[in-house]
Amino acid sequence: MVDDEPQRYEQIDHHRVVVDPSDAVTGLGFVLGLVGAAVGVVAAIVMAPQLEALTILYCLIGGLAGGSAGVVTGGMIGAVFSVARGKPH
Repeated sequence: MVDDEPQRYEQIDHHRVVVDPSDAVTGLGFVLGLVGAAVGVVAAIVMAPQLEALTILYCLIGGLAGGSAGVVTGGMIGAVFSVARGKPH
């Protein structure tokens, strides 16, 4: 089936990009969650008294804690950015 109606790209304002709030919250939450998890793992390795089998558990706990903190922080920053740049009704 062929669509005979041409695409209307001329109606799109290319100078003002409005980010969907859910995309901003999800994207920044994901990115900062990964960064937080990496920081948590590195902090667990640095703070571990000795490098032994228990250090893996420390890394897991540090990664989960850092990741959850990063997701919360990224979601908050994404929400602030999307509200600040949102489209008025």
